[in-house]
Amino acid sequence: MTRAAHMARPARLYVRHAAAADRGRWSVERDIPWTDIDVAAARAHPDVLAALRDAAIIEAFHPVNLQRLLHLTWDDIDAGVVFSLELYEGFKHFHALRWYLDAVGYEPALRDSDLVAAREAGAHEQATADSLLVRLVEFMLSEHLAYYFFRRLGERQVEPVLSGLLARIAADEVRHAQSASDLIAKRIAADPSLVSAVLDAAVHFRHFGEEVVSSVPIAMAGDPLAIRTFARRIERLCGVRLVDHLKGTL
Repeated sequence: MTRAAHMARPARLYVRHAAAADRGRWSVERDIPWTDIDVAAARAHPDVLAALRDAAIIEAFHPVNLQRLLHLTWDDIDAGVVFSLELYEGFKHFHALRWYLDAVGYEPALRDSDLVAAREAGAHEQATADSLLVRLVEFMLSEHLAYYFFRRLGERQVEPVLSGLLARIAADEVRHAQSASDLIAKRIAADPSLVSAVLDAAVHFRHFGEEVVSSVPIAMAGDPLAIRTFARRIERLCGVRLVDHLKGTL
């Protein structure tokens, strides 16, 4: 095949995802100015640090949650790439959040045993083929809300190094939500009858972080923008407004 013919072929979905991850790459070790952290300023916001601790636990839970999705999508090369990238970037988020909490001396410190206990709590749940769409929607919307959590937290008057770190994490999360959306769109394109199941999954959405923390951390209660864009994301996928679907099910 000539180079021109190769370039004329539509890019595979996984190529686009890999390229987006490459453009957004950043290093925990090199790109975060750890020695510039203002410890006193960080400790002045214990509620923020407590939320970050829960967020780190949720990020550390990714291998358990994503292995379920990998198990259900072993025959989908695009999905394998999406979840492989998510495994690495989820680890990176956990690594950076834990590093920050340790750097400011937050207590209770996050121990390996805490992370293992969180993973054990969800490891018993088995994935079934008929749960794939529900899990994809759960993953997409959890990442969507994670973007708003990290973005809103970073917009507050928090310690400057943390603000920069949260902006980087938020940018990753919006890309993760779009990747999951692309996987769902691929399935709807192959079988339009799945639209109703996607809408139902959105109505009954549960953040996967609820498996490991008592309350998924939020940065702004009832965030109107997060809620509106949540509904728009579903509408773009399904061609149906979520509110109209709700009316039809009453």
